[in-house]
Amino acid sequence: MEPLTTDDPRKIGPYHLIARLTRGTGEFTVTARQFIARGAGGTRTVVLTTPLPDSADDRDGRGRFLAEAERAHLLAGSSPPGWLAPVVELAGEPAEPPWCASPYLPMLPLPAALEAHGGPLPAATVRALGAALAETLVWIHTTGTSHAGIAPDTVFVAGDGPRLAGFGAVRAAGPDGEVRADLPGVTLAVLPPEQRSGGRPRPLGDVFSLGAVLAYAATGRLEPDAASLPDELRDVLGACLAPDPVDRPTAQALLEELARGGGVGDPAAPSAVGMRPAGWSATVQDSGAVSPAAALLGPGWLPGRVIAALSEQSSAVLDAEVEAEREPSPQPAEGVATPGDSGEPPRSAEPPSTTTGPSRRGLLVGAVCGTAGVAVGAGVTWAATAPDDPPPPTPAERLAAAHRSRRRAEGAPPQPRWRHDIGGAAPLYAPLVWRDRVVVLTGKTAVHGIDLRTGKRLWTRDGLRPAGAPWATGGETLFVPGDGLVALDAPTGRVRWRSKDYRHGARAVFGRLLAVDGATAWFTVTGDRQAAVAFDIDTRTETWRRTLPGEIASGHLLKDALLVMDGGGKAGGRAIALARESGKRLWQRVYRGVAAEGFVTSDGYSTLIAAVAGTLRGYDPLDGSRSAWSLRSLGKDAKGRLTDFGLPYVHGKTAYVADGGYALHAVEARTGTVRWQRAYGFALETAAAPDTPDTLVSPSGRRVLMANDAEVDAFDAADGSLLWRFTDVGGAGPRRRRVALTDDTAVVVDGRGVYALPMD
Repeated sequence: MEPLTTDDPRKIGPYHLIARLTRGTGEFTVTARQFIARGAGGTRTVVLTTPLPDSADDRDGRGRFLAEAERAHLLAGSSPPGWLAPVVELAGEPAEPPWCASPYLPMLPLPAALEAHGGPLPAATVRALGAALAETLVWIHTTGTSHAGIAPDTVFVAGDGPRLAGFGAVRAAGPDGEVRADLPGVTLAVLPPEQRSGGRPRPLGDVFSLGAVLAYAATGRLEPDAASLPDELRDVLGACLAPDPVDRPTAQALLEELARGGGVGDPAAPSAVGMRPAGWSATVQDSGAVSPAAALLGPGWLPGRVIAALSEQSSAVLDAEVEAEREPSPQPAEGVATPGDSGEPPRSAEPPSTTTGPSRRGLLVGAVCGTAGVAVGAGVTWAATAPDDPPPPTPAERLAAAHRSRRRAEGAPPQPRWRHDIGGAAPLYAPLVWRDRVVVLTGKTAVHGIDLRTGKRLWTRDGLRPAGAPWATGGETLFVPGDGLVALDAPTGRVRWRSKDYRHGARAVFGRLLAVDGATAWFTVTGDRQAAVAFDIDTRTETWRRTLPGEIASGHLLKDALLVMDGGGKAGGRAIALARESGKRLWQRVYRGVAAEGFVTSDGYSTLIAAVAGTLRGYDPLDGSRSAWSLRSLGKDAKGRLTDFGLPYVHGKTAYVADGGYALHAVEARTGTVRWQRAYGFALETAAAPDTPDTLVSPSGRRVLMANDAEVDAFDAADGSLLWRFTDVGGAGPRRRRVALTDDTAVVVDGRGVYALPMD
């Protein structure tokens, strides 16, 4: 607790400021300004958080701060663990800095706790601190989000356990895609590597930040070397600080490891029940599970000097005086409730006082009773602050604890079966999985085969100069376009045959693959004039060749026709229908607004589906160029505007497509009837990433995946519910994650490695 400076306001909203709770000195900066503040008449004391001055004056910064405060407020209303500092009020009047408030109890920012102790905290204290914060992260991650704000100044030490504040501080500091090295309020030492260059915060990033904060608590230094960490914490913290997210433990695994190391044993076993602090999580207790953190936060968990500092703070707050006054009700910013708003009750965990009643000191005792006896020692503090001893677990609770589910929490990332590091240039195309046995990677000059089961490289074929992704038919042959058409043996990579035509320097050079069906491949060739070719793979001969105007961008198979589309001009995309068997031109149309490159597909029967900005359209090619149905996007960007659709993917009779606001849609391909739509509300996190995700569907149609420049997300195709979200460290700068699916495995390729992820 520090005195107010001359630059600090003396009042924000209905609250008078008493003192600073955090200070931005030393080797890290604070994520926001935090004050101890009191309402008029001294009837309420809170911790008030407001952005740093530069962010408070920035319109976008204000908006991000309030959006994250609103998220934290919603979390506070859904029975979060007792270790999460809840947001109970927020406001954003234009004339004042935006702010949010949490209930006050005596607590020290982690750096102040180290300062009070005179150096690094004991290993047992660090372990208890980490277990409580990991337990909080487990709960947050089950909501499908990440904390994105764990830093030394957002971790507070109180008498009954820690409190975690700063929800969304990284997201509030700047939009995703923006380099965070120079952003105010971001401590790079605790920021995960994948987020430093603008990557989206994800659960395993929280684990990195927590590991960095615990390493700081154990050593007194940011980014300490491994040798300086306590022996009993070295391995677990080292795993948290792994550069690649997939090498880090989940929050649940970290919690279990910290609990075991603290002598708790099985974190869910009934024997782990100890005296539960005031911060005990009702959510965990009611579920029949047992809080492993509670067993570590028993008497003596805090060093005596820290206890004394908490006592001094509580006394100083009790003695602080503010002028009692009656104030008019503040006018809230649009859409934000504030205390005293006559239109609706204040967003508060406790009702406003309606009588003069007890003195200010008497009212404040209830707020600070968490350390009412701290000056005498931790044992007396515990007896004074703990609730009544809980009853012993019921038979049902014991049964639930003994048979707790091991199912991964919603949104939690899967543990990769293996990772294969890529040497040299990254693959240029999506991987191909042959017969659930071989993963085929295609680079600039070579093709590689990797064992799907183990991740070991099986073979490499150099000197092919691929011009597109390979494909496979029903046999054991892979077809690689590029310097001619090359057929490889899939298990060994051996060259089976190489076409004499379509090679570099020939009169007709392979252009791009248009479609494949059975033993027929359709592709373009370039020479004096561009042409479409139907090639019989079995006989290695052309079935037909048709000269085409313009630059062909894509091809799509309908039941009786190959539809070739050019890149789209001012009028729109031009489609030419060629008979599949003969190449005869059937008809030609222009689809207004359609850009064929990457945003058109078909259902394989009679419907053409196109993404036109924020509208998805279905066309019956035999019924003219007017759309038969249309659908608007659902996701919004940070400014509330509807985002564009990405490339649709058709499986059976259903088209799946994502938009730039990370909403996922499933519609009947022929009629446009919506099966389901799910909006995940990641607008703040995607504002700087205008590219929409790619969509894929597993062969059985049970799973849908979205892939973008930072992550891959998996959903249940039946209803769009989120299954998991996977983020890896990636290469330098954004790179689209390319994915291939089997019913059991998702193979994800980024600029640095290949990951095999279990689908369920």
